[in-house]
Amino acid sequence: QAAQWTEFLSCPICYNEFDENVHKPISLGCSHTVCKTCLNKLHRKACPFDQTAINTDIDVLPVNFALLQLVGAQVPDHQSIKLSNLGENKHYEVAKKCVEDLALYLKPLSGGKGVASLNQSALSRPMQRKLVTLVNCQLVEEEGRVRAMRAARSLGERTVTELILQHQNPQQLSANLWAAVRARGCQFLGPAMQEEALKLVLLALEDGSALSRKVLVLFVVQRLEPRFPQASKTSIGHVVQLLYRASCFKVTKRDEDSSLM
Repeated sequence: QAAQWTEFLSCPICYNEFDENVHKPISLGCSHTVCKTCLNKLHRKACPFDQTAINTDIDVLPVNFALLQLVGAQVPDHQSIKLSNLGENKHYEVAKKCVEDLALYLKPLSGGKGVASLNQSALSRPMQRKLVTLVNCQLVEEEGRVRAMRAARSLGERTVTELILQHQNPQQLSANLWAAVRARGCQFLGPAMQEEALKLVLLALEDGSALSRKVLVLFVVQRLEPRFPQASKTSIGHVVQLLYRASCFKVTKRDEDSSLM
């Protein structure tokens, strides 16, 4: 099994932190990254985690300088890579530079022993994870380029979502809550209780307080109980889950604990 995504600065086989000498990070087409020393010890030319075939010679696969720069290693200005034609070479260099520049946003995460210190970054946990996925893509192989395109698109969509959430006012939040519920056909509470439930969600979050999902659900259920004794944690929890999936909340992830909304 591959290492946790938060351990992206170390080799998932030998657990040594990547460096520019012995443990150079080499990303594979499947987006797993292993140090070159461990790659050279493989018995078969396939990813040790998902068995995806390695179609490019290991000595030809480029070092992942986007990761190396995060551990303070010396990164050369240029790395010679020969692709099938000149046009591909040009696009590769541009894409590689973009990924390396984006990777610098993970710099505050660089902790000791190859493990990221997640709480030190201004990026949200979803943004961190999507950016780590992009940084581990291998741009030399076709599969890696396809994965990089998907990762870049996902990162862009998440960026737009977070910008909207960060700048929306309470009226916009209310409209988004209603639109999310209507779009997902959430009518099982009944119109009256549904309206009250959404008003209570807004009331709980209007002062900017960050609440866990459990606390938010309990707050709504307790307030609904006098008028709607049939309200349950399960039904209200389902409403909160729908709103969560519709990106109506700004979410803060916490290590080994529930998220705050």
